[in-house]
Amino acid sequence: MRRFSFMTALMAFAATLTVGCDNAGDTIRPSWEENQEFVIETTRRLAHTGEATHETVDLEGYEVAADPYGETWSDPVYWTYTVIHSGYEPDADDELSTYADLDGIPSPLTVIRAHLDPNHNWGHPMLDSDPKVYLVVREDRDRLAAVVAFRTVGGERQREAFDLSTTDGSVNLLSQSDLSAAVAYMPPFPLRNADEERTLENGHEMFSSTVDDETVDVIFEDEVDGNFIHQRWEAGRPFATETVTPNLEARLLDDDEISTLDQGMVARYDGPDPGSEDWDFRDALRDSIDLREALSITDEDLGTTDAAAVEGYWPWAGSWWKQSEGALVFGYDNRATVSDEIYYEVEEICSAIDYLSEDLRNMRTAGESDSDEYKTKVDEYKAKQKELVDVLVEFYNGVLQGLDGGQITIENGQIKRGDEWSYSLDDLSPFDKFALYEYLSGRTYPNPWFLPAWEILNHYSPQGGSWWGHCNGWAAAAILTNEPREDMTVDVGGHSLTFTHADLKGLVTEAHYSQQSHFYGERYNGEEQDIEDLYPDAFHKIIDFYIRDRGVPLVFDTSKGDAVWNYPAYQFSMTTTETTSGDNDKLNLNTASREQLMELPGIGETKADRIIEYRLYKQPFQTVDEITEVEGVGSTTLNNIRDLVTVDPIERTFTVAVDLKFTTDGVSETHVDGDVPNGFTNYYKYDLTTDQSGLVTKGTWTSTDHPDFAWVPYNNPTYPSNNGSENSYLNYGNLIGMMGEDFIRK
Repeated sequence: MRRFSFMTALMAFAATLTVGCDNAGDTIRPSWEENQEFVIETTRRLAHTGEATHETVDLEGYEVAADPYGETWSDPVYWTYTVIHSGYEPDADDELSTYADLDGIPSPLTVIRAHLDPNHNWGHPMLDSDPKVYLVVREDRDRLAAVVAFRTVGGERQREAFDLSTTDGSVNLLSQSDLSAAVAYMPPFPLRNADEERTLENGHEMFSSTVDDETVDVIFEDEVDGNFIHQRWEAGRPFATETVTPNLEARLLDDDEISTLDQGMVARYDGPDPGSEDWDFRDALRDSIDLREALSITDEDLGTTDAAAVEGYWPWAGSWWKQSEGALVFGYDNRATVSDEIYYEVEEICSAIDYLSEDLRNMRTAGESDSDEYKTKVDEYKAKQKELVDVLVEFYNGVLQGLDGGQITIENGQIKRGDEWSYSLDDLSPFDKFALYEYLSGRTYPNPWFLPAWEILNHYSPQGGSWWGHCNGWAAAAILTNEPREDMTVDVGGHSLTFTHADLKGLVTEAHYSQQSHFYGERYNGEEQDIEDLYPDAFHKIIDFYIRDRGVPLVFDTSKGDAVWNYPAYQFSMTTTETTSGDNDKLNLNTASREQLMELPGIGETKADRIIEYRLYKQPFQTVDEITEVEGVGSTTLNNIRDLVTVDPIERTFTVAVDLKFTTDGVSETHVDGDVPNGFTNYYKYDLTTDQSGLVTKGTWTSTDHPDFAWVPYNNPTYPSNNGSENSYLNYGNLIGMMGEDFIRK
């Protein structure tokens, strides 16, 4: 096993497993009935990757952070799953009929819709996009045949559909990949309630461990990024009761928890039905992407191929707004701004916090987090943080009160406090200017001047790492928005404010610091993590799937070490050469077709069908000798075919060289792109192994450096209670209202 860094404690039982265990207990499969509903609570790792992760601190009713380096995860979202078809046998003119007769084997279908009930998710930012996901499941094997997802972005309904042209093995790319906002992971079924390790037909491993007579833990690999998925399945339940990956945690709620969730809502949604795509999802299947084809190397891929995201959606170059400079608050180009009044005071406090943070990080790395010295430093850290909060609250509340009380005035293009200070409105920093815009728009609660205050408290690090910045916010904004290229003058509250294109870039960068995205791979933080992740097979699948097949850019951390450098990738040139050596004329019992099996001595039509039935409905063959467990296949047949067959994957090998083009954040705040965004090209080289059909299964980096992880931003919510930003005082909906809807890429 190569990917064993994730959740080591969860997989400790693997060491005790019996390979090819013969004492398998009863099988466990999901149970579905038409109109059945169940609820799954889900949280995802956020793409807060511009610096060491930390627990953010608010300014109202605040509590200082006890641990400055905790992980950053989304708030829970509660998905309602509804079984809209069960035991369904579609008519020939129904789009679903294709999936009911895959591989020439008919099967009834279950179709499950996952959506967000507003009454379970009151105020959650994901309501903004009204996501719905449809899972099409073949009941004979409880394997996904298609997935359709809908969401609203920029006021427009978008859809995407993925399917498989075949589901004839235990490896199922749709069931074993994270492609939608709703959880759809399902292990190879039927799941045997046994302690065992099984090798699937592509060579990947699956582990199961008995919890009790009706419960089993299972671990299998994500077929896109290779990370392990840990699930717990219980007999009679409609879905996994727990799902844990490096980037996702989910659990199935019981009836009492759902009742408690309902009772805990502070308000009830009584608006119109959010709408249903219960028929439209069928129509979407006509344009579906065959996931197996998208993740395979075909003959057309050999040689040099070029691919790019749709040209109108190339990411724009911008600044990464270094956290040590605080230019979003204190201004760029030597501007003078209101927040300068406390610059030296907060710079001193923030520097002390940075030094304490470094000490705490080093002590944690050294295993000293239980020492008295560590606890003393945590107390010092919290005290300094509280001191900073007190300074910020006093100053920025004073600005609001001064404006309300007339001590601070706005006239002749200036904001001033008597003879104490005066600043030009148009030269204010991006955050001070937007705070003033919000104030003049009549939005005074919460205090709009807490926008720069929050940034100082959570992101200003004058002594922090040289690479700390807003690269993740910029990278997402560069993909999801059109580049601000011109200055914008707005009239508000009887005054005129000019936002430069640099101001606007800074604001949208901050606004996208906490958007919705899919995350692939694990961030390398040292310790026990594997520096070879992101693995080359995952890298290859991801750029093919997103850039080549879907025409969309995505973000990579281009440095495999501790530092994080997020850059959007949008174009590549790839040279693929097959290096398969030797002739392997053996037939793989786990992947051979009916016709191929019938060519073996002693294997006729009936035995071939029974072999296929065995490997589909029980498990892939773990040894050649296991074929004697198939009815009618005895030792004589085994001896006749032993030298002609194998259960080991028949592998092909390739060497791949990729020139991947990125957009850069190494330009000035005032930069504007030309026809092609400013950027750079990285060269990556790796070896890949595929199965006989070309589906990528594993790889090895041969270039010196490689990306650490990847993520795909897909929406930044404008829901009022969330504001669309980690900074709760930057309301993304209000920012769009000022800039215009055309600013969002549809």
